[in-house]
Amino acid sequence: MIFPKRHTLAAALVLAFSLPALSLADDKSDAYQFGKDGIEAAKAKQWDKAIDNFQKAVKAEPKEANHHNNLGLAYKGAGKMDEAVKAFTGAIEAEPDDATGYVNRGVIYTAQKKNKEAIEDLDKAIKLKSDSIPAYRFRAFVYLQMKEYKKAIEDYDVVLKEKDDAAIRDRRAFAYWNLKEYDKAIADYDQIIKDKPKDKEGYLDRSYVYELKGDLEKGLTDVKKVLTMDPKNADAKARMERFEYKLKVANGTPTPTPRTRPRRTLPTETTPVPAPPKKKG
Repeated sequence: MIFPKRHTLAAALVLAFSLPALSLADDKSDAYQFGKDGIEAAKAKQWDKAIDNFQKAVKAEPKEANHHNNLGLAYKGAGKMDEAVKAFTGAIEAEPDDATGYVNRGVIYTAQKKNKEAIEDLDKAIKLKSDSIPAYRFRAFVYLQMKEYKKAIEDYDVVLKEKDDAAIRDRRAFAYWNLKEYDKAIADYDQIIKDKPKDKEGYLDRSYVYELKGDLEKGLTDVKKVLTMDPKNADAKARMERFEYKLKVANGTPTPTPRTRPRRTLPTETTPVPAPPKKKG
């Protein structure tokens, strides 16, 4: 099966997560000022300036993991993934019992399609911090890429217990329909549509699962709903023709719906902005 584009990894990822506040000895110290300046530059997406300031913060206070993490995030923002890996490795070396560095590096490995390395880092993060929602979310995403659908669902279940999220339900539904657990996929789309009744994508996806399940009347209802919102939607028009054909002609053999969904792409992730610094003690 060709993997649908909407569930492939984009250059930026799905989740923005906050980092621990910078721990600095003195608000007038060089490290504090460099960190503060770096954060302001990162907020403005001035990545070169942010990198320069975070490098200086690392040099001034090399044992502070947050400086390394912030430097890695700035490299990620600049698209310098190998440098980001090195920076997050520095965070891990500075504070090996903190899950943050492992999550951050796992995110980069995910972007680089280094699934084995990503899983190892995210496993370690969860071992260190069993309630790390970002770690579960990214690990599930890697499992999705690896077509390990049951494992992805297990991790998405953990994420959804923390907070209902339409993007996570969408991914979990995708895993369910690949396991041919159509009713569970439909249940996720039901909730997505309830939360976003004016978003045509939920209806399109649910109609696709209804088609796979053979529930043509409900599928036709969904595509008609899409066409009321977007009369020129080519996907909905083509699917409506298939539904109507199957409903009118016994044992019809229309062209099957392809599994690939080229009309959609995976929602991109925002680049995390480093947390503001704080004074120690």
